[in-house]
Amino acid sequence: MINFNRTISLTMYWFKILKIKILICACLSLFLLPSANAYILQGEHILQLMIEKINLPKRLSLNQLISFVDTGIEAEMINAEHVQLVRYQIPGQFRSDINVEDLKQIQVVSSDNSLTVIDDRIVADSETWMDHYKDIFIFRSRQQMVEKLESLGINFSVTSLGRYNGEICFVLGAEYPDESVPQLWVAKDTFQPVRWIFETSEISAITGVVEKREIHYGNWKSHYKSSYPAMIDFYQGQNLVQHIVVQRVEINPSFAEDLFDLENKLKLSLLLKLIDYNFYLFQGYKEKITTFED
Repeated sequence: MINFNRTISLTMYWFKILKIKILICACLSLFLLPSANAYILQGEHILQLMIEKINLPKRLSLNQLISFVDTGIEAEMINAEHVQLVRYQIPGQFRSDINVEDLKQIQVVSSDNSLTVIDDRIVADSETWMDHYKDIFIFRSRQQMVEKLESLGINFSVTSLGRYNGEICFVLGAEYPDESVPQLWVAKDTFQPVRWIFETSEISAITGVVEKREIHYGNWKSHYKSSYPAMIDFYQGQNLVQHIVVQRVEINPSFAEDLFDLENKLKLSLLLKLIDYNFYLFQGYKEKITTFED
């Protein structure tokens, strides 16, 4: 004969056990949620790990193919394509050269000073947004890089986790999925930067969405103990506007002492041209005097 009192007691016992388990799970979820958020590293710490992972040498030389893209209505067309020689001297110095038949362009960046020269004429003493792609490579000091990126709008007091092309990333400067402010995306597993939302503009009258200016870093390659992206893409809104393919990397090459001293070189060049011109005028004046005396 079934003992109903014993059955009821057992049922009540297991019901109490179930209630305790539910209570424990609820308490754990309350405690673990803040812990998960607290696990996200601070932005400056992530930046330090990124610098250590990339581990660029004191001097770096690159040959790269740079393409300027014309974003037409029907399709994106390469408007111009040049081989560019790029040299870093870390910390804080950068130079790029394009030297072809119809274009001689030099850009030199030293600390916060920038100079762009085309065909021996200074055309700019500031940088475009696309020139800043190298800013995450040019320093080995976390503090220097933080100061530079903060000056470009990234707020390091805000860090979150997001997903980009299927990869979990640290988002420095924004709460994911907010893309309305400057932010740097760093892959969580590799600590390699993959995306930089440089700035956003007003809502486009054509598309009805906020246009972003973005730099994408991809196809990372190892070079001895250093890493550098083999592809860098620049987007304005949905349009690809510039594309870089790195073809050759040289670690710690020797540089001329005045390689990054472009301003003084230009002053010297101008002085020499003035001397040549004055000598030309003097020679002409001398010939006139000789003719007059004869």
